[in-house]
Amino acid sequence: MKHLGILGCGWLGTLLATKLNSFKWNLKVSKTTAEGLEALRQLGFDSYSITLSENSLEGNLEFFENLDQIVVSIPPKRNDAMGFSQKIDYLINFLKSKKNCKIIFLSSISVYGKKEGFFDETSTLSPETESSRQLVESEKMILKSPNPSLILRLGGLVGYNRNPIFHLHKKIIPNPNGIINFIHQKDAVEAIFKLLCKPKLEGIFNLVSPNHPKREDYYLQMAKIYNLSTPKFTQQNPVIKRQIKATKIQELTDFNYQFDNLLN
Repeated sequence: MKHLGILGCGWLGTLLATKLNSFKWNLKVSKTTAEGLEALRQLGFDSYSITLSENSLEGNLEFFENLDQIVVSIPPKRNDAMGFSQKIDYLINFLKSKKNCKIIFLSSISVYGKKEGFFDETSTLSPETESSRQLVESEKMILKSPNPSLILRLGGLVGYNRNPIFHLHKKIIPNPNGIINFIHQKDAVEAIFKLLCKPKLEGIFNLVSPNHPKREDYYLQMAKIYNLSTPKFTQQNPVIKRQIKATKIQELTDFNYQFDNLLN
């Protein structure tokens, strides 16, 4: 099962596509914009223009032909999430005619909400934002679909040229004694790759680094690394410590987190 499509090949998908190409997978990638499509073609990827809406799927639909697995990497827009689950519903109904195509949906740990405590894949979901509510609805529909599926709940993505400190260093950061639940881009790619290599595996997986430094320690260190102004913090009482457990993937595959010290 080496025929794969990446629907919405952005920052994370491009690195995943590069890895898959190096292993000679039969790969197709998609974007909605002409600029994004051209950038992917320049990298040598078999690229397709696909636009998914609440009631249509437009573009070069050859993208979906002969796929064993499809990675759905199209997160809801932060300020315009309404209708996202309807888009996913339309996609699921379209894929019903391709029952052998496994759906790998990239979700987020935001579905757990911001409550205190430890959370694993079996924990109760408490979405607090519109985008996280849309993700929960999308997850439910995918898990009920006739296609085999994986739901991957990713922590905050960090890595080359991407870190929350870039927009937080000029703001007042709350909950400084709380902890972070991030994952490095390269760990996320390796984890997804390991799961793709186990096509019979289904269910829900958290992808979060086991390293959980204090928020204050982390953002002060990142400000130093990126030579940014020192961020300010506001004390919050009580401190909210929310930790996402993500060891299930290590129990069911040979994946191990490599970036286990996110302070470096």
